Amino acid sequence: MDKDFQVLDLDLLRPKPEIIKIAGKSVDVSFIPCGITFDVDKIISEIQQFSEEDLRNNGEKAEKAFNMTIRLCSLFCSVKYPDMSEDWFRANTSPTQIQLFAEKIQKSLVKSYEAVEGYSKNGEPAKDQTG
Repeated sequence: MDKDFQVLDLDLLRPKPEIIKIAGKSVDVSFIPCGITFDVDKIISEIQQFSEEDLRNNGEKAEKAFNMTIRLCSLFCSVKYPDMSEDWFRANTSPTQIQLFAEKIQKSLVKSYEAVEGYSKNGEPAKDQTG
């Protein structure tokens, strides 16, 4: 084999798996699949438009934010688990589970953007994206 041969191992960019178990299903929340990245980002941005007061009042805005959070979780799972629809989440999870799941998805999105930014600055893949 040619000694000048180089391999760019993009698997180094993939973070260590972080598994969430929910209603008997195991979901890796360590990264956002590229096919849903922008949809996930859009939903998270919309949810962040609600104030703490909106969420505390348990009114129409809180319900809308909650429904968007369910949509986020369902979208995230839809890549590998199409059966985990919004209806599935409503029937099989609690509000606390939904909130914690959504927080993990948001953290994964932030880490993903940080990894892209780090790579574009250095021109080299980061060695560890597990933060």
